Amino acid sequence: MFMKRLVPVVLSVTFALQFGWAGMPQYGAANTAAAVDRTGPSSTEPSGMVTIPAGDFWMGRAEFQWLFDRNTEIERDRLDDGPAHKVFLDTFSIDRYESTNEEYAKFLKATGGKAPWYWPHGEFPKGEERFPVYNVNFDEATAFCKWAGKRLPTEAEWERAARGGLDRKRYPWGDDDSLRGRGHLNYPSGPIAVGSFPPNDFGLYDITGNVWEWTSDWYARDYYATSPSKNPKGPETGMYKVIRGGGWTDGFDARNLMVSHRSYVDPVTRAFTLGIRCVK
Repeated sequence: MFMKRLVPVVLSVTFALQFGWAGMPQYGAANTAAAVDRTGPSSTEPSGMVTIPAGDFWMGRAEFQWLFDRNTEIERDRLDDGPAHKVFLDTFSIDRYESTNEEYAKFLKATGGKAPWYWPHGEFPKGEERFPVYNVNFDEATAFCKWAGKRLPTEAEWERAARGGLDRKRYPWGDDDSLRGRGHLNYPSGPIAVGSFPPNDFGLYDITGNVWEWTSDWYARDYYATSPSKNPKGPETGMYKVIRGGGWTDGFDARNLMVSHRSYVDPVTRAFTLGIRCVK
């Protein structure tokens, strides 16, 4: 859905203003009681994290969809998630949930950092302790993860974890294009508490929707054609950083929620739909 050089939230909000929210299916409005942790952490997993074992997986989109890839009504390049290629990753652990307001407040208290602008008087809105923090740029996200003894995921780590072991599938749940009940999507008024929808098969919540998530990789359209087959970390330099996962404004176009979908923004970007998930 995104045109080059535009932040994801801009196009989503533009669409909403032009066509209105009325009549749009609000996938995030229900099923909050269905969030069941199916994979509880093992004794070797860091608290609040899921350990992803070392191994191979297929990264990128494994199918060509002619109508999707050649749709000239949407200008954004659709071919940057290929070719699909096998990647080996060492063992890593990833946060089970997106980073929350409560966690970010502890970071700010310890470091004296500046609160996101939407926190009245420097404090997050009452009752939103478990909402994902957003409106943080790349440097702020990086600093938060470092303070927590972690780091931002590489793009490959994010996709390996998001797939939940389902190689070459379109979405974290398989190939079913129905988005209802899959995540907090197509919603007009912001994110909701983390963990409000069922996790993927690795036990990770909100991989689809709620907020986009920063990765550490620089973006390059053709990176997959030349990327290393073991522990790729993205290009050495670039103009934009890769973000993954989709946010609460997304859902008009299911392509943007495919587990292989890549978007990118300027590292200084702060957006209503952009948050954090850390790894170590």
